[in-house]
Parts: sequence; C-alpha cells; structure tokens
Amino acid sequence: MLRNLAYACVSAASAGLLFVLFIVAGRTLGDVEFGKFSFALALGTIFETMMDFGFHQVTIRAVARDKSRALDLLRHTLGLKLIWATGALAALIATATLLRPESDVRAACYLLGGSLVLRSYMLTIRGVLQGLERFAWDSVVVAADRAILLAFGLVALASGGGLHGLAIAFVAARAVALGFSAWLTHAQLGGLGVRFDPAVWSELQTTALPIGFFLVVLNVYAYIDGVMLGVMRGDVETGLYTAAYRAYEGLSYPASAIAAVLTPRLSDLFRTDRARHRRVAILGLAGAAGLAIVISTVACLLASPLMTGIFGSEFAPAAAPFRILSLGLTFVFAIWVMHAIALSVDRERLLLKTAIAGLVVNVALNLYVIPRMGASGAALATVAGELVSLAVIAFSLRSEL
Repeated sequence: MLRNLAYACVSAASAGLLFVLFIVAGRTLGDVEFGKFSFALALGTIFETMMDFGFHQVTIRAVARDKSRALDLLRHTLGLKLIWATGALAALIATATLLRPESDVRAACYLLGGSLVLRSYMLTIRGVLQGLERFAWDSVVVAADRAILLAFGLVALASGGGLHGLAIAFVAARAVALGFSAWLTHAQLGGLGVRFDPAVWSELQTTALPIGFFLVVLNVYAYIDGVMLGVMRGDVETGLYTAAYRAYEGLSYPASAIAAVLTPRLSDLFRTDRARHRRVAILGLAGAAGLAIVISTVACLLASPLMTGIFGSEFAPAAAPFRILSLGLTFVFAIWVMHAIALSVDRERLLLKTAIAGLVVNVALNLYVIPRMGASGAALATVAGELVSLAVIAFSLRSEL
C-alpha cells in the first residue's frame, strides 16, 4: 500500500502542471477572459460526469475483486460510453447556448466539452489500471496527460491565441494524451476494442447508476458556484473565485491520492477480512484528517501572498474566498476517505444521498450570498455544503467504523 500511495501521490502532484497552466492563463488572459475560460471549464466539468456516469468507480471495484475480467470490462465500458458521451456533449452544447449569448464563451464551452469526452475515455483506462493496483502505470498516464496539456496550452497562450486558442489546445492535447494511454494499455493488457453484450452492459449500467447519479450531483456541487457567479455577478467575480478554488482544489489532491489507494484495497478486504477492513479504514481516515489540519492552517496564514504571488496583484481579492475554502479542507479530506469506505462496502446509494444534501445546502446558500458577497459568499456556501455532506456520510457509516 505504501508503494501504491507513493505512485498515487505522484499522480496527484502532477496536478501542479495544470495549476501552472491556470496561473499562466490568468496572467495572460486577464481577469475578464480568464473568467470566461473558467465558466466554460466549470460548465464542461459538470457534464463530464455524465459521460462516465460511475463506470470508473465500478470498474475499479469489479477489477479489484476479479482481475481476470479486466480487459473484458474495459472493452464493454468503452462501448457503453459512446452512448453516454454523445448524450452529455449534446446536453452541454444546449445548456451553454441557453446560458451565455456571447459567441466566444459558447465556442469555448463547445471545445472544452469535446476535450472532456476524450478525458472521460482516459478515465476508463485508469479505472482498470487502478483496479489491478498498477498505480505506477496509472501515474504515467496521468502525468503524461497533464504534461501534454501544459505544453499545448502554453504554446497557445504564448502565440496570442487567447481564449479560443487555449480551448483548441485542450482538444488537441487530450487527443494526443488519449492516443498515448491507449497505446500503453494495449502494451500492458492486450488489444483494445469495443464489445457489446446486452447482459454485461445491463450489469455495468445497473451497478453504475447510483454512483453515476452521485458523481453528477457531486460535480454540480463542486462547480455550480462558478456557473452561478458567471450568471449573477459577471466574469470578473468568476475569475477571482476560480483562482481561489483551483488553489484550494490543488491542496485537496493528497486526499484523492489516499482515496485512490484505499478504494481497491478496502474493496478486496471487505470480502476477505472484515476486521482488517475496519482497521485500514480508520487509519486512512485519521491520517487524512491530520494531514488536512496542517495544510489548512498553512493555507489560511499564507492566503494573501499565495494569491498575489501566483496570479498577480490583479487577483488580490481572491485571497478572501481562498481563506474561507481552506477552512473546509478538513471536511474534504475526511469525505474523500468516507467515499472510499462507502464504495468498498457496496453503499453507493449513500454517496448519492450525501451529495444531494451538500448540493441543496450549497445552491440555497449561493442564491442568498452570491448577490451580497460575491466570490466570498460562494466559498462560504461551498464549505457549508461540505460540512453537511460529512455529517450525513459519517452518521450513515458509523457501524462500519
């Protein structure tokens, strides 16, 4: 597990490459254009979950419990995703057209949506690798994707491509990264392809539905603030909040690394050794909470110099929402581990219940605080939603802990 955790940390740390791209984009585009880009990416990320709809998590658990099914599950999932990806992209295009009249914002939404279809297919490949606990190769796939995206994005920004050029760079980079991950998977597991078996597709879809609904709600929860800010307060506030949220999101990546390692291991232990399953779950939860307290304290103390040092003096107002978001890191770290525990004990429906509770609180508060407090209000609503989500899932999993 320590070796797997090390590789998962490498994957999480590679998110720093994306953060570099966001820094350069913020400094190059300015707060208005960066706000447009942030809106398009937030909207696209919400619909990205519909492209996967829980197949990633289902694949990890199924492969971890029966490794002989890895290649077969991969091929069936790739085929099933053709339907979901097409529907989600169509819904994204329609929503972007309704929400924003500006042609440049619409074009960015369409292009970034296309890039997220490609990323969704990479997520399926990663699910198989994680289920097999081949975290070394998974880290290669993730790091390569982000390095390619950084390179393409920097070239687009340096050449003066602006918002449109950056959006095109996302599509081109993700196409190259998907080709690389497909080649790597072919070398590791054998021939790729698409399979159709009504029984297998029905099994995958039925199992994935609760997780899929949960992930859709969770992604809406995570990115609805940026969309609501774009509609209610304009692109400048959206850019400020996104700068703060991306920094905060980067600080939460260690929690995703811990959860990524725990999910396949706990899934296996739940079937083979319940006592050890509980020990590992509690240890993971305690370690994540302790790490979160340290990171949260440092982030709050250094909020102002971090925002201005990273994004420039133009983004100084982003320090306030970043400080508020940092206070919720302890909740987020605990929630990540709780999600891994819930998946391992076949409690997918609990994840949906938890996410809905957090989303309702978040959206309700946003409607009140965004007109009055802007980006800081959105941050406050996010933390409140996280606290409610943690309370719901912790209470529901008390018997497993």
